[in-house]
Amino acid sequence: MGVRQMVSRVAAAGLLAAVAALTPATAAQAAPTGCSAWSLNGAGHATCTGGTGTVWVKVTCITVGGIEWRKTGPRVAVGQVSSVPCQLPKWSVMDVGFGTSD
Repeated sequence: MGVRQMVSRVAAAGLLAAVAALTPATAAQAAPTGCSAWSLNGAGHATCTGGTGTVWVKVTCITVGGIEWRKTGPRVAVGQVSSVPCQLPKWSVMDVGFGTSD
């Protein structure tokens, strides 16, 4: 293979890589969107309404004495709800958040 041919192939490969990097994600590759987390009845809940991937709830429970305990709910598909309870009546929800992955 000559030098010109090798340079042409390397340039073509670089161009393809640049085009792939600039191409927007398709629906199949879209990260979760429209995500929210809330507490209700001593438990934390989280869901996402769009995209693909998974979501999970992150809850910080607390006792009257101030002891904190962090819990994570199950990973669920977009459109489903991840939930995890604090152990009532000794524990209550102090903070709720969520995590996502595509």
